Amino acid sequence: AMSNPDDYGELSNESDAPFVQDKGSFDALEAFYTVGDNNDVFLRKLKELKTKYGSIRTIRGDGNCFYRAYAFAIFESLINNVEGAKATKGKFEGIFKKLTG
Repeated sequence: AMSNPDDYGELSNESDAPFVQDKGSFDALEAFYTVGDNNDVFLRKLKELKTKYGSIRTIRGDGNCFYRAYAFAIFESLINNVEGAKATKGKFEGIFKKLTG
């Protein structure tokens, strides 16, 4: 996990950074935005997120980061919820039949 804001800034956009990081704490992100001005709104929202979520996952910022983060979150939630995965599979099968039938 990243421990200081310099690590966060370096890893977010480097081409050799992992596409998806392991879960980590909000500390590095908070430290990153504590430096500088006009970050009060962001820091307040970050504080709210910390009460709702126990960790954060950093995604390489390369233009596909939104899609990668979204897909990863979906697959991670399906892996952790077998019944939800079965229901989702059924929905995809129905959509596939409509598209190919």
